[in-house]
Amino acid sequence: MLGIAQPSASSLIANLEHVIGFKLFERTKGRLVPTPEAMFLMPDVNRTIESVELTEQRAAQIRDNRRGELTIVSYPDIAIDFLPETLSTFLQDKPAVRVHLYARRSEMMSGLIQTHDFDLAISTRSAEAWQLDVKEISIPCLVAFPRGKGPIGKPVLDPADIQDEPLVLVSSGHPTVIQLRERFEQRGIPYPVATVETQTFESACGLVRRGFGASIVDAITARRYQSELDVLPFAPVIWQTIYVLQPLGRPASRIADAFATHLLNALQALSRPP
Repeated sequence: MLGIAQPSASSLIANLEHVIGFKLFERTKGRLVPTPEAMFLMPDVNRTIESVELTEQRAAQIRDNRRGELTIVSYPDIAIDFLPETLSTFLQDKPAVRVHLYARRSEMMSGLIQTHDFDLAISTRSAEAWQLDVKEISIPCLVAFPRGKGPIGKPVLDPADIQDEPLVLVSSGHPTVIQLRERFEQRGIPYPVATVETQTFESACGLVRRGFGASIVDAITARRYQSELDVLPFAPVIWQTIYVLQPLGRPASRIADAFATHLLNALQALSRPP
């Protein structure tokens, strides 16, 4: 059971008896029989063995990315549905992993990012200056219409197709809105003023779902509502850039690295133009 020869076992017993100062076994009819003192000590020995076995199990779980803690900070749009979906697939065989998921607007993350008080941050703003490992993913945007009100017979839309629509857009300084304005300028078409401005693509989709106007939303949010909206590609493509950030000032846990890879793969699957 110990994986050692009998003389080595006898030597270990003799050494232990010398250290603790009393005998553990007596030889009776050719067999080793535990002494009363050994039996009295046995519960403590069992607890020690159980502790060592538990440590071995936990080490194996950490090695196999089945135990650990993960703190994620994300901008709200993907924290609502995309991240829960991605996390649920990642955690299916990892019941001992604890996750803390916080939603913060990208412009409100700067203090948190500076302190590196997270394992993974997902933002729409770059933060290269704060000792971070930065992975950049570009997600295409699409045009969302109320169900049944999208243009018929045109598989890809351009600025002319939405110039007369009431538009529900994220704030005017958002990179996707700046790109939209540039697309109108490139076509020589007057840029329409948004009827409603929101802070998130989710809010924009909420208005469009209720029959109001059209919106430019990223493919992640559009996918969530594809059964409730008419969602069509737009050309030239408008891109939503997402930054996946990990602190460089401290070692990353194995579980954080594993989830970062899992998340990047999920984002890459949506990064191709429709």
